[in-house]
Amino acid sequence: MRHRSGFTAIEFVMILTVLGVLAFITVPKFKLMVYQSREGQTKGNLGDIRGAVAIYYSDNFGRYPSDEGTPATRLSTALIPQYLKRLPLVELTHLYSTKKNTVQDRLDDQGDWIYSTINGFVAVNSLKPDTKGEAISTW
Repeated sequence: MRHRSGFTAIEFVMILTVLGVLAFITVPKFKLMVYQSREGQTKGNLGDIRGAVAIYYSDNFGRYPSDEGTPATRLSTALIPQYLKRLPLVELTHLYSTKKNTVQDRLDDQGDWIYSTINGFVAVNSLKPDTKGEAISTW
């Protein structure tokens, strides 16, 4: 009687099946965790901008930064470098193709920031839902 080492074809198929089931279960959870971490980073960046606007408001006797300029320069001229080193990015690459740090003056779902001088309101310029199903612009 001869001893053969190695796997039989059935054992190999069973191993592949088990690995496939594990991947089928874990990959969606991992993707969800990646999306949630991007949302968390964006929420942190939003807090940084809101804090900088609040300090600017306090330092300038109740005046919010102007919203004049292009989306690329809006808020940047007032907040950089005194209140922020740079304008942070919206890190939602699972919803938008690129990370943006531009600032719009109206909600138009471009995946960047939105700012209003009326009350210093800053939010994410997105009509899409987050991983919890809430509108991102309501953060």
